Amino acid sequence: MVADCRTPKLAESRSRTALCLLLASMVLWSGWFIWRTSFVAGGQRVFCLFDDAMISMAYARNLVEGHGLNWARAGEPVEGFSHPLWTFLMVPVNAVPLDLRYRSLLVQLLSLGFLVVHIVLVRSLTLRYFSTERARHWLPAALLTAFYYPLSSWALLGMESGLQALLTTASVLFAFDIVCGGEDRHRELLLVGALAYLLRMDMLLMVIVVQIYVFAHGGVRNRRQLVHWCQGAAVFAGLAAGYSVFRWFYFHDVLPNTYYLKLYRIPLTLRLARGARTLGQTFSEHSLLLTVAVAGAAALHRLRPDRGDLHGRLALLLSLFLVACAYSVYVGGDVWEMSQLVRANRFVVYVMPCVFIVLNALINEAASRIESTNVRRRFTAVATAVALLSADGLWLAEAPAENLKDLTVGRRPALVAAQERNYGGLRTLQGVLGPQGVVAASNAGLPAYFSDYRMVDVFGYNDRHIARLPPALPLGPNGYLRFLPGHMKWDFDFIFAQYHPDAIMAHCFPAWRLLRSGYRPHDGGFWLMEEKGRRPPLIRGGSPLTRAAPRRHLNPALFPLDQAGAEDRVEPRSARAPRSVGSRGVAFAARRRWRAGVH
Repeated sequence: MVADCRTPKLAESRSRTALCLLLASMVLWSGWFIWRTSFVAGGQRVFCLFDDAMISMAYARNLVEGHGLNWARAGEPVEGFSHPLWTFLMVPVNAVPLDLRYRSLLVQLLSLGFLVVHIVLVRSLTLRYFSTERARHWLPAALLTAFYYPLSSWALLGMESGLQALLTTASVLFAFDIVCGGEDRHRELLLVGALAYLLRMDMLLMVIVVQIYVFAHGGVRNRRQLVHWCQGAAVFAGLAAGYSVFRWFYFHDVLPNTYYLKLYRIPLTLRLARGARTLGQTFSEHSLLLTVAVAGAAALHRLRPDRGDLHGRLALLLSLFLVACAYSVYVGGDVWEMSQLVRANRFVVYVMPCVFIVLNALINEAASRIESTNVRRRFTAVATAVALLSADGLWLAEAPAENLKDLTVGRRPALVAAQERNYGGLRTLQGVLGPQGVVAASNAGLPAYFSDYRMVDVFGYNDRHIARLPPALPLGPNGYLRFLPGHMKWDFDFIFAQYHPDAIMAHCFPAWRLLRSGYRPHDGGFWLMEEKGRRPPLIRGGSPLTRAAPRRHLNPALFPLDQAGAEDRVEPRSARAPRSVGSRGVAFAARRRWRAGVH
């Protein structure tokens, strides 16, 4: 009798110990990952985020320093971010009296905190709603979530993915508490939904799917629950409408500028073609996991039709994953799938824990049919190991050796080396140009955050005019191969005439155009305006910015000019730009082209 009483307590103690060990391992791994994202420049350690996150950091820093939510530090503010809540969370980070070199570390630690809380929620969700009396395993889902490299890397590089996953799992847990546990948690569920919407507008899809599940399974059972649901809905509507009003009066628009940049005047067929291709690559990299999850859920539904409540819960998790995949296809995927080893993009990665929980549920259902305790444990361990190898691309993947380097952080995370080069180039520019000036940049985050320059966004994330243009490159029937969301629009005439930049930190400008406009290349990787009296010496032996190279049919947004086609250095007669960038003739010509719809 005493042994029977102690057994549950002993099992719970072991479970908590395993959770602590898992969280400690994840924190240690994350600390090593964060350290690998930093670099030394000028004898000083610098912590830096992914460039999109650095754009939000620039907004937060400028707000704290009295420039408002204005990335450019000049002109009217433009909403060049798509995650308002994440940007506002960066405001107190930038209010801390730390050097700019260390503030990104605080954001990474904040993301790590969200990841830790998320693991705890995954464990709770699995134990409460996807375990059986004989198989109460939660470690498979928690372990897969903790060491799923795409989710951890996006989060620790400063993106909102960790908080997205946390809010999604919390919403699912509250929905199950309402439908299966009989609890009245409508207000909490809708508050989490409101936070998710403020984090990203497209998270509204997650909120809708969860609410459909709640109503379809009788989640509103009495008048009291209906009143609480209405109260939660009022909070959701109030927060969503409040930010929309703020957006209209502050940014003078109904949608973020990133919507126009990535969707406006981009053909739907083009987006669908590229989105389907990139999603196919994601499915291929996770083929074993997805096949087992979908086939297993279908087989369980057929073999155990009496478990309707379990089938509904599994259907919600898989629906969230499929809706996120459909949205990824609709927007054309992310920009990094075809240029970096990204196994799951930012639109899909936050719902992958839903798939892991489904796998955990199937493992528990299968293990509960095994009589021997030892065999049951071995089966769970082997299934978990196989799932982890598949999830992290170490088995049945295109590049398992490269994925192993990523998982062990044997090589620096993606794009960190590029950020280090950009930071070095910015420091060189500050030494040549001085602390003040107008700088046009294609990597909009790092230069805006680590300088006091007035910035110009070459790709239009923070420019209304460029964001509303059609793609700058002609995209034919197979144009989706060249289509890079958010990096297809630019207007050189407009930038020269409107902003007169003193320096250009971008590789998408044709070299002949910059030379004709009075710019000269600097060995720091940027271009300076000659007439400002800061003309650097031309690089002997051929500058990496101007030397000839084979023609490539690729977007110049992600390839420097040393890889651009030779035609970029041959000046067309019809496109000659005057030497004086600030001349009224160029401004009038650009204005006429804009009014005529010729870009």
